[in-house]
Amino acid sequence: FQVRKKLERMGFCGHKCYIVDHHLAHAASAIFTSGFEKCLCITLDGVGDGLSGTINIYENGELCRVGEIKERDSFGIFFEEVTTILGLRELEDEGKVMALADFSYPVEEERNRMIDFFKVDGIKVRAKYGTIRRFLELEKIKWNTPNERFAYMAQKTLEKHVLRLFRNAVEEFGMENVCWAGGVAANIKLNRVIRLFSGLRRWYVFPHMGDGGLAAGAALWIAHLLEGIRPYKLKDVYLGLEYGEEEIERVLKENRNWIRYERVSDPAGVAAELICKGNYLLWFQGRMEYGPRALGNRSILAPAWSEDVKKKLNLEIKRRSWYQPFAPSMLVEDAQRFLEDYDGIPDRFMTMGYMVKTDAKKIIPAVIHVDGSTRPQMVEEENELYEKLLQGVKKKLGYGIILNTSFNLHGEPIVCSPSDAIDTMKRSGAKYLIIGEFLVEKK
Repeated sequence: FQVRKKLERMGFCGHKCYIVDHHLAHAASAIFTSGFEKCLCITLDGVGDGLSGTINIYENGELCRVGEIKERDSFGIFFEEVTTILGLRELEDEGKVMALADFSYPVEEERNRMIDFFKVDGIKVRAKYGTIRRFLELEKIKWNTPNERFAYMAQKTLEKHVLRLFRNAVEEFGMENVCWAGGVAANIKLNRVIRLFSGLRRWYVFPHMGDGGLAAGAALWIAHLLEGIRPYKLKDVYLGLEYGEEEIERVLKENRNWIRYERVSDPAGVAAELICKGNYLLWFQGRMEYGPRALGNRSILAPAWSEDVKKKLNLEIKRRSWYQPFAPSMLVEDAQRFLEDYDGIPDRFMTMGYMVKTDAKKIIPAVIHVDGSTRPQMVEEENELYEKLLQGVKKKLGYGIILNTSFNLHGEPIVCSPSDAIDTMKRSGAKYLIIGEFLVEKK
């Protein structure tokens, strides 16, 4: 009732209001964009509508929830607690915990004091402690444990038990097409373990896996109920705002006291040339990406082979924690050459971890984590201009791989408009911006 009244005050009168359960929305987001006509779908996050996870079967146009994980038994809340105890931002910095874990010396499972915090029996999950007691137990572990080892123990605990849940579900229901969503699915190291060792054949992670994707999931579920939509394969997430050349040029003219700009006939070629000469640049094109990842339309691009440029980029713009890695964009055709565990399923949305082949590590060191892993965006025809840029790099160097990070200053949202792009350039150390058909340089 309260929701309806608030919507009416906002002007939404005469419309029917549908309320969609939190985990049902997560499941729908993954299922209806996976392209799987028959699949297993698992949702895992902190908590939503009293649950922290669900196990679902989609078959013959019907979605059936076959298992639930209670709030008390939440893998997501466990990892949030670890994040908080490490002095990081809960619900923001869980990725930093994952990255920091790789700087630890290995800890044998029998010496991991977190490993028995969960028990997985079939598709049932049971936490040893309630959230308050577990937080206190984690604090006891932390007081004499280095940060990186504490993070390592948490990551391995998550990997062991979530993998067991996925493996048990695959075995019990006999489904090899598996999709998943929820905040826990942002952990790309965990995703890699699931991909390799759960017994699945085809996989899919919804690109806006956290709660930011719930609106899309809810809309997809209602569209399924009302219109009978079936799963389709999501090809790209360039769903945001787009700005024309007139709007871009107007903003450039307003800032010509500190920039110079020119129209170029081949923006992708100019960008490839600048990158191959050892520069990093700001890149603003087309429609903004939906979700948490910059995928070649609101990106900062740099050489994947230059540690020096990576350090310069971090110092002048990103200012990230020292242990956080950068990720690459690569042509799909180069994935097999550079990734040792590539399974032939292109990841266009940066949702999955891979290990880099030994002989390739010295070629692209700027986009490899300390453990030899990486989180690539694999590019094909879904973004023709960006693919052209990567092909230009490949023509000069023999491979189409560059460093790609989000176009923003640390702690700020990804830029959306031309004004955002110019403002960010002004407040950063960046020298070059390619926006639409314009090459922009600071005076």
